[in-house]
Amino acid sequence: MPAQETTPLKTTYADKVAVDLAENTAEQDRIRAELDDLQAQLATLEADQTLLKVMSAALGNTTAALPQPRRGAKKDTAKKTTTAKKTARTAPTAKPEAKKAPAKKTAAKAGGDKSPALTELIHTHLTGQSEPRTAQEIAKALAEAHPGRNVNVNLVRTTTERLVGRSRVERVKEGSTVYYTAQTAADTGDEEKATAAAS
Repeated sequence: MPAQETTPLKTTYADKVAVDLAENTAEQDRIRAELDDLQAQLATLEADQTLLKVMSAALGNTTAALPQPRRGAKKDTAKKTTTAKKTARTAPTAKPEAKKAPAKKTAAKAGGDKSPALTELIHTHLTGQSEPRTAQEIAKALAEAHPGRNVNVNLVRTTTERLVGRSRVERVKEGSTVYYTAQTAADTGDEEKATAAAS
């Protein structure tokens, strides 16, 4: 009888809970990183909005929603507006530069999206191994091969378990240690043939 079938039900549920917990933690980390990035983008947009409102008022756009001046400060406001108009004429590139900052971030993200998916990196790594590997060994190898990528043991374990669910990776447990081996197309074909012959 295979070792997997003799695994106690309690151990099976404990492993599933551990995987779900790791996936939950990884998802929280991803969302926190996105929130930090969005807050930085919002701060940039707010600064751009303030600058654009000033430029719009200087160019004579009366529809811009600017604070109304006090009654006793009309003369000072007129002087400031004239000065702002002169500044706007001598520095016409101020407005285009204000819009370039968010574009650079977007371009950087678009370039980062071209990297291979973690599932493919894990499967490719396991395919090139002659012996089963633990999640910690896989994470260490990927971190060394891709130093610029965020790779941790929990994320690797969760992603590898997904590959197990897709029958692309085989999972074997020895004691308290779990090992993973890549399933090749030939292995999958042999299993299907054996199943058909048994039936």
